[in-house]
Amino acid sequence: MPFYLTLFLLLLLIGFCFSPLFLGVPFLPTHRKQARKMMDLAQIKPGMKVIDLGSGAGRLLFMAAERGAMAVGYELNPFLVLWTKLMILLKGKRGQVQVFYKSIYDADIVDVDVLMMFLYPPHMKKLEAKIFNEAKQDVKILSYVFQFHNYTPVASEEGVFIYKKTA
Repeated sequence: MPFYLTLFLLLLLIGFCFSPLFLGVPFLPTHRKQARKMMDLAQIKPGMKVIDLGSGAGRLLFMAAERGAMAVGYELNPFLVLWTKLMILLKGKRGQVQVFYKSIYDADIVDVDVLMMFLYPPHMKKLEAKIFNEAKQDVKILSYVFQFHNYTPVASEEGVFIYKKTA
């Protein structure tokens, strides 16, 4: 393996391990089984727009893209953003998967069909007003493990909570 590639991978690994110390949020990927469950429950189809708030290494983004959706992630860990961008290139998903180094609180969620997240309760509570005020009607909102404080899920299954914004 070329030296520059070895160095790049080593820096990514160091970033994965130590960035939570600086960002205050650990990287916890959604389990594959629950990620598949989220895809099924969201009924993701070609042409849909899916956003993952706190997209991590992009697992949900790539799974949504495999089902034909346009997938967009927002992530504040620069190493995970870099990793996802590299995977977009390697998997040939340019134009179908995007990731932004941007706060989840600044995400553009106005014209989205499905919102997904695996966030800690303080972030869920802080995001409630943004999501339920800015997202369009009939958006499907899926959260893994943690629930919104002031809203009741319409369904839940295997640790996935489903919300629907209706009029």
